[in-house]
Amino acid sequence: MNSKTVATNKKARFDFFLEETFVAGLMLEGWEVKSLREGKLNIKEAYIKDIKGELFLVGARIDPASYINQKDQTEPGRFRKLLLNKRELKNILFAISAKGQTCVPVKLFWKGHLAKLEIALAKGKKNIDKKQTKKVADIQRDEERALKKFK
Repeated sequence: MNSKTVATNKKARFDFFLEETFVAGLMLEGWEVKSLREGKLNIKEAYIKDIKGELFLVGARIDPASYINQKDQTEPGRFRKLLLNKRELKNILFAISAKGQTCVPVKLFWKGHLAKLEIALAKGKKNIDKKQTKKVADIQRDEERALKKFK
């Protein structure tokens, strides 16, 4: 199967410790699918919300493609329902109800002709943890540069 990444949420990896990941389907309208094919998606500020025992993607913005008929009412920031099986849904709802845990979108990609969203259970990082993560990334980058010089 061909999987093509549409958007990634780099901020999620910086702001949270990602623990367990799931792949969920999305309920989208026709114009949203066309816009996703053009890559007009922003999930940096998005999060997953529990509404009456169902999970929704909140804060994601899908801008209409240029050729979409604007006569139709398009809502770029509407809530989009996530499609998961019952066992996964139950695990996520239980984890979200625990103190200090949340669920964040990590990336949206195509799996065949279907749009899939990778979501992760996460715990927030403190500022010290963020600094440590950045320091480790800097050290790795410097090591890679040094190795590149010797090749």
